[in-house]
Amino acid sequence: MIRVTAGDALHLYGNVGRGSYSVRLCIRMDENIDGKLLANALKNTEKRYPYLCVRLMKNDTEYYYEENDNPVCLFNTSEQITLNAAETNYHVWAVCYKNDYIYLDFFHGICDGTGMYYVLSTLLYYYLSERYGHISHEGIRTLDDPIEEGEYLDPVDTLPEVDLSQMPQSLNRRNPAFSIVKDGKMTIIDKPVVRDVIIPEKELLKFTSANDASPGTFIAVLVARAIDKLNPEREKDIIGSYIINGRPMLGKSCTHHNCVNTTILKYSDKLKKMPLDRQCTAYRGMTFLQSDAENVQKIMTFSSSRSKMIMKMPDLKGKREAFSQMIDGGRLFFTYMVSYVGQWKYVDIAAHIREFWTHVPVANGFLTEIAAVNGNIFLSIHQNFGEDIYYKSLLKELEDNGIPYTERAVIINDIAGFAEP
Repeated sequence: MIRVTAGDALHLYGNVGRGSYSVRLCIRMDENIDGKLLANALKNTEKRYPYLCVRLMKNDTEYYYEENDNPVCLFNTSEQITLNAAETNYHVWAVCYKNDYIYLDFFHGICDGTGMYYVLSTLLYYYLSERYGHISHEGIRTLDDPIEEGEYLDPVDTLPEVDLSQMPQSLNRRNPAFSIVKDGKMTIIDKPVVRDVIIPEKELLKFTSANDASPGTFIAVLVARAIDKLNPEREKDIIGSYIINGRPMLGKSCTHHNCVNTTILKYSDKLKKMPLDRQCTAYRGMTFLQSDAENVQKIMTFSSSRSKMIMKMPDLKGKREAFSQMIDGGRLFFTYMVSYVGQWKYVDIAAHIREFWTHVPVANGFLTEIAAVNGNIFLSIHQNFGEDIYYKSLLKELEDNGIPYTERAVIINDIAGFAEP
């Protein structure tokens, strides 16, 4: 029996049974995929990550994992699969391929985006090495590397428990944010829509450098501007949730567990009146200040304490309801979300990647996932409402600022399903 950690508890208890909560990394390679070579690469990859080869189980009091000795599955399809089910040997991750695409499907309740990147880099390393010969493995986990204890330990678990009545004001956000769906009167749809857009990296970086921004904070500014222009007379603030990797701030760089923190980006009336370059500077400043190690440790300590408190409840139903309320309540305070794991850093592998998309559950109405590899920025723009006016408003922000883009595809919810135990 492997217990659910404090870092993963919210993602797991708050989402299992409420719809799919998996992530699909979609990697388009420079040639059609050789299924036999990919199967060999997957065998090596699952050996390198034994702590991820598990099955989610439950009893009357809790969810837990059990070791799963069945092989991780490989499918020659681009269609949805179901994790933690007979179809996938009851594993919480799997690999698919079709034509020149490789898809890595993962349950978010055991791994965050950075953790998935570790697995993906190993998979691609073994695949490309067998296909093309020498590929640098610098920074990539292989079977020749010992498995460090920090890989499978959750740093959020090690944070001290504190008195939740002393929660800092930054965590006690009282005023709901402008809601695209509720306040903007959009139409909720059953299956979320994802639109993939490519931006040449040199074009975006020229602009972000001139405007004192990173790709992530720059897109966050443009999304806020796009929403504002459609709702100039709103009564509530537009508030962005910019997701950052909390590992460096906790001093634990190698864990696979969910270790993310949220930066709050408020598009205030004062900020609205500023020119774009000043807005970019302000957003980068807000991100910098909130990403300070002391601040992140404080916020994640309270989040960890809250999760540990709920985990002490005596029954499974109570834990699920409490975590679900936390998620639903938290969504009231964000208008949109932006997540950027960072530039793909493995050069030899990058040379063979044509496209890189991140498809996730729609957490808060309008969400943009950003990937960067091989000279391009890849935006996956998610929404859970039918109208496309916010998407078009964001594209107009790019156009108005002279940033070229290519609309690549529209996808109707391709992320894996997840079978509740």
